[in-house]
Amino acid sequence: MILNGKDIDVTPTARAAPFHTAKIGARIVQALRMSKKATAVDIYAARGSSMPQRIALTMTVGACVAVAWWLLAGSGLGSVGAWFGRDWNAGDRVRRLLLAVALSVYFVRLLFTQFVFLKRAVSWKEASMIGPWVLVIYLSFAIAGGTNGAPFGASGAIGILFFAVGSWVNSYAEYARHVWKQHPENHGRLYTSGLFRYSRHPNYLGDLISFSGLCLIADRWATIAVPLTMLAGFVFANIPALDEHLHDHYGPAFDEYASRTRKLIPFVY
Repeated sequence: MILNGKDIDVTPTARAAPFHTAKIGARIVQALRMSKKATAVDIYAARGSSMPQRIALTMTVGACVAVAWWLLAGSGLGSVGAWFGRDWNAGDRVRRLLLAVALSVYFVRLLFTQFVFLKRAVSWKEASMIGPWVLVIYLSFAIAGGTNGAPFGASGAIGILFFAVGSWVNSYAEYARHVWKQHPENHGRLYTSGLFRYSRHPNYLGDLISFSGLCLIADRWATIAVPLTMLAGFVFANIPALDEHLHDHYGPAFDEYASRTRKLIPFVY
């Protein structure tokens, strides 16, 4: 460039721009990775009783159970339908009763998870996110399944089996690990036995199976959104964050375990 009779070379400056842009981009990526790692640490590495949060979450889910029973066994469906200008009549009685019982069983499982199996702290943020999600789940099955007037049939019976198996997978996996961790010689060690031999996260797998069973009991296509949303959350959020925490906490022991064990579904994923 000629400026005031002088030849000025601007090439270094022109070349510097892409360098600075790339450098800024690299810093942004690094910051996002650090943020993701910090989130995983915040959720899975935090320790403490966090009893107020656990009690608040339990009361919230307990209220969801009460609402589900009102909808499925009381006059709730007709009342709520009238609020929205819809004619929601109570459906098959057997289906409604089974859904109410199944949602109550899930609440009992949650109690054991919160007060027996879960050793890490529960933040107010986490509790405030779980409560509304559980409400959406309960309302989805109570309204969609509760208004289904079709006779309870074979698909519902298969759903009962799925729900029972999924509940067992989730609860037994947590219980077996809990018992193993009680032995002093196992403190600080990674548990890889029982159902964890076939899946790194059998508790997540159990939830997917049990809520798929609820879909079959409800016999409404719309309810499939619940296990699909769960699956997306497990695959893209919970499992990556928890695996990163386990890698940081157990190091090579977890890496070796992860190399031979599927994340969620045995022999598949």
